[in-house]
Amino acid sequence: MRRLLRAAAIVLVAGACAMAISPVRRTVLRGAGQALVAADEAGPADLLVMDVESGAAGVLSLGDLHHSQPAATVAILVPEGTRVDHELQRRGIVLPNLTVELLAQLGVARDAVVRIPAGEGGTTHTTAALAEWGRKNPGRQVLVVVGPSHGRRFRRALQRAWPDDGRPAPRVVTTPYAMFRAEDWWRSRTTLREGLVELQKLALDYARHPW
Repeated sequence: MRRLLRAAAIVLVAGACAMAISPVRRTVLRGAGQALVAADEAGPADLLVMDVESGAAGVLSLGDLHHSQPAATVAILVPEGTRVDHELQRRGIVLPNLTVELLAQLGVARDAVVRIPAGEGGTTHTTAALAEWGRKNPGRQVLVVVGPSHGRRFRRALQRAWPDDGRPAPRVVTTPYAMFRAEDWWRSRTTLREGLVELQKLALDYARHPW
């Protein structure tokens, strides 16, 4: 009987600890998610552009922004082709640009989409490409759509790359259509992996650039 009571007490204590830890765990994880998704408020822009990694969710947001600001130029960042792309091209096979096709179905004319070369397509190359656009187009305002988990890190990288000569600072907004959400990103295996990777990258970014 004493063993049974002791076991029951252990179970009760463990349950009480789990209940106490769970809210703390959720608070910590939610705070980590909010650190990743930090972004700017959308506003008037001369150039509406999405990063390479935001995918269909970014296209949807870019379409929404185009409808609210039809006079703004719509652009996509285009990474260099892979070996597979070059081989397909060598064989005369032309694949459609899915981003352009989706934008067309959302009301953005195919011939109106500006393509900005973005090197390998990573954060360093895409922010450098946007900074170069800013140098060639002084006084123009840029609004960039990125995935939620990429918000803070992309904005930090873009602000470092942007010309420091009084040009309007670009705004970085996150798409609401992506799977990643700050309030529950750890509940899905896919978004958990995404969040952990981005937290590591953000920590490394702060280590390299504390300011």
